[in-house]
Amino acid sequence: MRFEQKLQDNPEELEKIGKELEKYSGDRDTDFKEFIQRMWSIDKVKKMSTSEIIEKLQSMNIDFEIERFKKQAQNHISAIQLAEDHYYTQDFHAPGLDEDFIWLAMIELWNRIIPEKYNLEMIDDLMQEGYEDIDKQNYGGGLEKWEKTWDMIISIVPPHIKSVTEADKFIPDLTQSIFNWCQDFEIELGSAGMKDKSFYAKRIKYCQDFRRRFPKSDKSILENMLRAEAESYTELGDMEAAKKLLQEID
Repeated sequence: MRFEQKLQDNPEELEKIGKELEKYSGDRDTDFKEFIQRMWSIDKVKKMSTSEIIEKLQSMNIDFEIERFKKQAQNHISAIQLAEDHYYTQDFHAPGLDEDFIWLAMIELWNRIIPEKYNLEMIDDLMQEGYEDIDKQNYGGGLEKWEKTWDMIISIVPPHIKSVTEADKFIPDLTQSIFNWCQDFEIELGSAGMKDKSFYAKRIKYCQDFRRRFPKSDKSILENMLRAEAESYTELGDMEAAKKLLQEID
């Protein structure tokens, strides 16, 4: 996210934070906890009403209008990039740690005002929530999130992009690359199918959709998708369909 990126890209920002910490005295653990509590987070912004978020932006000398925001979003797939292009370029006033409120506000306002227009941040959040569910063995919840993640990805990636590698270039900066995640999705659908065969049908559809949408992906991925589809047909008792798919690999 923007705050973390600034720390990685700009060592001077670390010095700035160090000076902020030096303003406190006494128990260093308590001081650091207090400092962290002063930082903005997406959870803090979520607790604010839409009018409160906009009023906070305006108090920072940010010129924000909902209708203009909607138009700006039509040319972006990232709320953070939208913030960089249209709001961090303004003559804003951000004392202390308020600067990060701007991009956090744009993420939350996008979710509220135009939730039907998917963006990079929505994809990343849902993808990571799916990983968390699966780590907790909540396969149903995790895979449901990943089905929606897949729908978001194919709705954002333009039709002329035919490989998952190119899709990663179009949607950069995800916590997990689409290249890796798309294979994890197939594997977890197969694992879930061992307990509930309905997931084999979902796995078949996903593999078909993937090969249709990204036919110029690496040969190894396409062949793995074919094998996964064939395996799923086998588990569902359709040996003829499985045999035809395996012949495509040979």
